[in-house]
Amino acid sequence: MLSIVNTIALEGIEGTLIDVQVDVSAGIPHWDMVGMLGTSIKESKERISIAIKNNGIKLVGKKVSVNLAPAEIKKEGSSFDLAIAVGLLINLGIIKKENVVSSIFIGEISYDGKINSVKGILPMCLAAQKYGFKRVYIPTQNIEEAKLVNGLEIVNVDSLKDLIVKINSNLSIEKNVSKINNNVEAKYDIDFADIYGQEKAKRALEIVAAGNHHCLLIGEPGVGKTMLAKRLITIFPKLSYEEILEITKINSVLGNIKEGTIINKRPFIEVNSNITLAAFLGGGRNPLPGAISMANLGVLFMDEFAEFDNKKLENLRTILDSQTIKLDRVKSSVIYPCKFVLIAAMNPCPCGYFGSTNKRCTCSESKIKRYLSKVSGPVLDRIDIQLNIKNVKYSEINPNNNLEKSKDIRKRVEIARNIQKLRFIKENISTNSEMNSKQIRKFCILDIESKKLLEKLYTKMNFNIRTYNNILKIARTIADLDKKEVIDTSCIAEAVQYKVDNKFYKKEV
Repeated sequence: MLSIVNTIALEGIEGTLIDVQVDVSAGIPHWDMVGMLGTSIKESKERISIAIKNNGIKLVGKKVSVNLAPAEIKKEGSSFDLAIAVGLLINLGIIKKENVVSSIFIGEISYDGKINSVKGILPMCLAAQKYGFKRVYIPTQNIEEAKLVNGLEIVNVDSLKDLIVKINSNLSIEKNVSKINNNVEAKYDIDFADIYGQEKAKRALEIVAAGNHHCLLIGEPGVGKTMLAKRLITIFPKLSYEEILEITKINSVLGNIKEGTIINKRPFIEVNSNITLAAFLGGGRNPLPGAISMANLGVLFMDEFAEFDNKKLENLRTILDSQTIKLDRVKSSVIYPCKFVLIAAMNPCPCGYFGSTNKRCTCSESKIKRYLSKVSGPVLDRIDIQLNIKNVKYSEINPNNNLEKSKDIRKRVEIARNIQKLRFIKENISTNSEMNSKQIRKFCILDIESKKLLEKLYTKMNFNIRTYNNILKIARTIADLDKKEVIDTSCIAEAVQYKVDNKFYKKEV
């Protein structure tokens, strides 16, 4: 007798429908399993057969054949156990076949019949919804994660006995309605009000958050580069429902979702130059997301930027363009999203004090040139805002000053983001940093005086076309923050200084 039960296989953070075909016939007790299976799936026959035996169900004199179709898709993980067990129990007459129609089964089975949690529940449930299934059976530990998905009948099961009872009783369950409140503000222990002075840098980071621009902070040790970078996340807009799902999907496949918790903060991922290439980009035998994908829809902070090896920086260059990464393996390819804001920080020279008014630089001219050249021109061209961070003057250190809080800056950022959202409603993008050349011409409207100023600066500063486009994108964001429809000279003048601010290092050298 053949039974077919459905489950989901993951390819990256996307789910694919799998038919679990189980055939039970009389004969010498034996298990055959096919369908391009990973090691953990091959081991499932032991888990399932022992669990069934320990729950008082006999498999004596039965030959079991299992096929996971389509065969060309590689299957990994223990989440297929539940579907295989259900197929087997249908054949043994213990579960009613008609009660599993339009259902998806996901879960790992232990020897005692307990149903254990698995990674990737959220993308699997989203795939079940996409394929039109009405109901999913999942481990109880994964229930909160599954409840993020609207429109599914979600049944949580603790054990094999619990599963049998719930299937045969043909429970009536209401479709889930997600209780996510995306209006709840994320709470942080840090704030822009913690930083004395640095008004120019704060303004630059406000522009970064408003337009999703990449940023490079250059300055001597101790001037506050890291403090500024870490506080950027506190002024980003609140997460939408779709963004919460996308961030949670990545954490779900990594197994980072704690029971009963919902992600309501944008990720802030900090990496240093010692990180391995696999941890940075993602990888492994079953390619998992790396730091760049974990930072999706948030911030990737790369401290000591010039110390990163060339391979990581050149990979980063292509990722900043595509906003995705493809990890190729012999039998599979996985694509992960990488739509993050890059905040890089670096010293102006190896000792860190070139250009400082506080401490003498001990580096030779050739040493400084070699250090600065570690970050290539093509990489720098893709970083919209490049800012020289100076030391705070004593007169700016005043604990009694009423410094602007992150929540106040965030309000302006959210207004600017809403302007962009309406502007790009038919463009398949959401922020100014994503504009291509055609969109720049369409939406970056300059008045007569600003055109003249930009033309003059283009010639004088010897800009290339990428720099020109980046200046227009930054100027568009500045205009949005100031609620201006047309880009004027003040917008252009401010945008240009963020592109040329770090150039004095190379000129002085």
